[in-house]
Amino acid sequence: MARKYDLAICGYYGFGNLGDELICRALVEMAVGLGLERSRICVLSCDPHLTGSSLGVDSVDRWKFFEVFKALRQSRSLLLGGGGLFQDSTSLRSCLYYWGVTLLGRLLGATPWAFGQSVGPLRSKTSRFLARHALKACRVRFVRDEASRDLLSSMGLDSQILPDPVFYFASCMPKNFRSGSVLALNVRPLSGGENTAGLLFQAVKAFCDARGYRTRAICLCEEDLLELRRLGERLDEAIVVKDLKDIASAFEDVMYAVGMRLHFCLLALLFRVPVVAVPYDPKVRSFALSWDIPLWEKGADLGNLISKAKVAQDDEINSARENLTEGFAFAIRKTLGDECVGARS
Repeated sequence: MARKYDLAICGYYGFGNLGDELICRALVEMAVGLGLERSRICVLSCDPHLTGSSLGVDSVDRWKFFEVFKALRQSRSLLLGGGGLFQDSTSLRSCLYYWGVTLLGRLLGATPWAFGQSVGPLRSKTSRFLARHALKACRVRFVRDEASRDLLSSMGLDSQILPDPVFYFASCMPKNFRSGSVLALNVRPLSGGENTAGLLFQAVKAFCDARGYRTRAICLCEEDLLELRRLGERLDEAIVVKDLKDIASAFEDVMYAVGMRLHFCLLALLFRVPVVAVPYDPKVRSFALSWDIPLWEKGADLGNLISKAKVAQDDEINSARENLTEGFAFAIRKTLGDECVGARS
């Protein structure tokens, strides 16, 4: 049976989280750069109209079984497209959903493969089983960090490490020359009643007040803004960044950055802004350690950490992007074969 799509992409898309939307866009652009037609790509999304119109691809509602069924039956492959799909930090639902989609894809003849993954935490035996069963079926497995590779290895699964897909956009990010007096802050809500965001805000406020810096909250989704409002603290600015084109203005005049979300830290890195990360999650800790980013934890001296934060070097960023694109080309050829991937760059 001739199939309509070469690629069905599944991830946490259409929920308004900038980091995940950038991952999806990067995967689509890398695939198109290798010769796939946009008409041969379909994305499973919570907001298929927005996803389809913004990326120029087909998109179906991830919650409508028959739409997903039809898309997978018409696709040659199923890409589990990052980032932390298999984790049970909040509940078992994420593992169940992506396991179910992977199983359905296999039954319908869509070859699964995984790229840009962070795996874990997997605290329960059930979530561990679901993750292993789904990822074992993947033709190739690429993860973002050593912790994920080690976890998969403990399950008897091999994988390779590549940079986060958002590094694809390194070439289109203007370099920030840090001429301003703004500290960019990112907070996010945490389950379990933790007050990490509140303690971080107090540390940032003390640092900025002592040095005359303005504070700009950069929110990667509406949840981040709601968390700021919950804290009830006053800020000089608060911006919700919803699209790639809005990122440059959000980081304008930023001298330093302190944040919780992985992709906030990654974007600061791409803009050559010294950043301090808050390791609320193992994936953030792993990313920070791999890029020598200082870690703020409760009680730490923020000023001392900021003084140790460095500007990422051009050759490091460029090398990460090159490794990413080469790895993606290998993965898609391994899954689909050379004959359907062109030589366009």
